[in-house]
Amino acid sequence: MAGMSTGRAIGMQLFIRRHREDDSPYVRSPKTVWRVAFLVGPMIASLVAAPSVLADEFDPLVIYAEARALNDQWQACAAAFVRERIHSRQDPEILAKVAFTRCQIREDRLSNFLVVRIGRTGAGNVMTLLLEKYRTGLSAAVTELRTRP
Repeated sequence: MAGMSTGRAIGMQLFIRRHREDDSPYVRSPKTVWRVAFLVGPMIASLVAAPSVLADEFDPLVIYAEARALNDQWQACAAAFVRERIHSRQDPEILAKVAFTRCQIREDRLSNFLVVRIGRTGAGNVMTLLLEKYRTGLSAAVTELRTRP
């Protein structure tokens, strides 16, 4: 039974691995590293403490594949919002925050999907982690694009 909890933790790591591959050590601030650590700890704890399920009931690769389309739509929405305002004088962090606020419907779709599949606590932890990562990444991308000739 304890192996199932470890399997769930590995599944969640696979879910967010795609987004970690894009990280650059030059973009992430030391503050962000601590925030991510504080967010990942409770997520892992909730997965370990959650009741075990049968192996045929939980397949993290299937969940990842199904959630990927919703996740991509959410990111595309925010990117489209920023694309129209890339040359504005608005602070990149504020612009990224507004972009994700405007894409709340798509965020809710992904969140609701995850609640059904992995539970409210796990979904909340994953969504918090993703939102922080995406805001930071979008802000860094805006800054970089504004410095290009």
